[in-house]
Amino acid sequence: MNSIDLYIAVARMKEITKAGGTFSLKFRKYDRQRGRGGDLVCLKAVRLRKKPTDEQVQHADHKLFIVDTETGEARTCWQILVVEFEGMKTIL
Repeated sequence: MNSIDLYIAVARMKEITKAGGTFSLKFRKYDRQRGRGGDLVCLKAVRLRKKPTDEQVQHADHKLFIVDTETGEARTCWQILVVEFEGMKTIL
């Protein structure tokens, strides 16, 4: 499996979204009670949505605000918990 730097992946997500496309994404949910990553979420067709400011959502700069285009569900994930983008493993 190929790998990609997380910050390059985020930049590509922005480019794909701007062009009207979608991308696949796998990330871990954050379990606040245990203070670690939880279940793995696998989405096939995602695009970014407008990011709120840090005043609106705490730590917004460290999160991805996405929409699953297959279900229309709006979701949020921590950038650091993204494990795969377009079939490539993300690395820091």
